[in-house]
Amino acid sequence: MKYNSLPLVVLVAALLFSCKGKPAEDTAAADTTVVRDTVVETVIQPVDTAAIIAAYEAEYAKSKSKDTKPVYKKKATKQVTAYPEPEIASVPPTSVPPAVVATDVQGYTYVADTHASYPGGRAAFLEYFYKNFEYPERAIENNIQGTIYAECFISETGTVEKVEFPARKLGYGLEEEAKRVLMAVKVNPATKNGAPAKERYVLPIRVQIKE
Repeated sequence: MKYNSLPLVVLVAALLFSCKGKPAEDTAAADTTVVRDTVVETVIQPVDTAAIIAAYEAEYAKSKSKDTKPVYKKKATKQVTAYPEPEIASVPPTSVPPAVVATDVQGYTYVADTHASYPGGRAAFLEYFYKNFEYPERAIENNIQGTIYAECFISETGTVEKVEFPARKLGYGLEEEAKRVLMAVKVNPATKNGAPAKERYVLPIRVQIKE
């Protein structure tokens, strides 16, 4: 009986010898940690529209022109006008003020050294707007007037690339008409550090009706 265990001992020894003789790279492979790509979830934060409107209205109150005399034209049975006011700074998508946040993720600057400007200056821009803005009839019928806050995104070549409306809309086709007129504009680009730069700013546009 005591000799019956000899084959088992020989088998165990053979197994131990084979493990010791195993190539080193197999052991290393067993210890390797594989790092897989990490999926980052995009979290969309709610926009505080009331705060944005309050910020624009406060800036507009400080910057609006004191000497602009609206020129009205007859539309339907009423007199209407629409004219742009001096631009104001866009509100960054954070609580950090524009002076700290120099540019957005697309490269548009919040604070340019010189703003984009219409060829011929403000007087020429007012004339352009007066001639081209057509007050929507349904807005006239419903007596819709007030201030449109049009955020303009201008390229380094002076092209208006897009127009958005971050604040409360007046509706009745007024924002769509403002966008149509602004998208057709070609301006002198903004500058930053002595070079042409992409810029974004908000243009308040007054739209008014009188009998």
